[in-house]
Amino acid sequence: MIVPEHLAKQCLSAYGLRTPAGRVAATAEEARNTAQQLGGTCIIKALIPIGGRGKAGGVKVCAGSAEAAKTASAILGMTIHGHKVNKVLVEEAMPPKTEYYAAVMINQAMGSVDLLLCLRGGMEIENLATVDSEAILCLHTVPGRDLPLHEVRAWLAKAGVDQPEALALFLTTLFRAGRDLDATLLEINPLALLADGKLAALDCKLEVDDSALYRQPALHLVRDTDITPLEQEAKRLGVSFVPLDGEIGVIASGAGLGMATLDMLRHKGLTPANFLDTGGGISVPMLEGAVAMLLGAPLVRGLIINLYGGINRMLDAAQGIAAALEKCGHERPVVAKILGNQQEEAWALLEKLPNVHVFKDVQSEKAVARLAAVLGAEV
Repeated sequence: MIVPEHLAKQCLSAYGLRTPAGRVAATAEEARNTAQQLGGTCIIKALIPIGGRGKAGGVKVCAGSAEAAKTASAILGMTIHGHKVNKVLVEEAMPPKTEYYAAVMINQAMGSVDLLLCLRGGMEIENLATVDSEAILCLHTVPGRDLPLHEVRAWLAKAGVDQPEALALFLTTLFRAGRDLDATLLEINPLALLADGKLAALDCKLEVDDSALYRQPALHLVRDTDITPLEQEAKRLGVSFVPLDGEIGVIASGAGLGMATLDMLRHKGLTPANFLDTGGGISVPMLEGAVAMLLGAPLVRGLIINLYGGINRMLDAAQGIAAALEKCGHERPVVAKILGNQQEEAWALLEKLPNVHVFKDVQSEKAVARLAAVLGAEV
């Protein structure tokens, strides 16, 4: 679960970590009123569960309440990386003297919880990590273990960080917050050193393990009320779903297969409308609901279904697809590459449906190429 920024900052404040004062606004007038209360310069941020807002025009500095209202009006209604902006966060401006990057994250590859620090924060952190990986300091810890202050202080001193005391205290507290909140990612960018010598989290990204939400009742309530109707439907179906801003609906049985399918679509000149991973529990209702959900999007021109079945019955998947197409209509092309348990029965059923292209080859590229050809994409 991705926690909205303003609530994530409330979580940090509960641990004594400094964050900007601010309030959520759904209208330009609400933004104006909040800016007046804050006084002086303020920041308007698109409140969406994805990064890259600043480069997309979703974060602006405003000199006063009139400018805040005008800026909020411009940002509200924008679509940024597939997410429509329905609310903005209006915050006090806290000009940083120095910007850092800090994070606590689960490292699945190493089976550790990692504390990360970069002495150069800001919007270019991803590029920096690519060109200079040594700029990101990393402290691996054993899951469930406390991280004492002296250990963080020694880690920073060994890395040559000047005056590490305040930074060590902030990072130790951040680590404890991540642990208590069952965070898979708790990211501060930028972590600002202010003119008064204190540290403040100017931005916060908090992702909480869905399986641990029963231990976080307040956040569990947020998830049920703050997600979009499509995300609510995906939750009901039991699938992982991420909306994107393209034209091709995607259903895959596995995150890796889904990401590879997205890459192949882009290579063929097509843009994915979503990422949808069925996981390991494929069923007739799941596939019926997933197909209906994606075909309900007016901008979707076609659909690709890329499934591998082990213990899952592919005939169940095919029956779900057929049921959805019967209800929704199937004027738009559907490419289905289905392999695994009961694949022959699944192929036989889907081959009877008009405008459904069945692929029996293991190579997903051929299925994607077929969809591109049907849609007349320039490749």
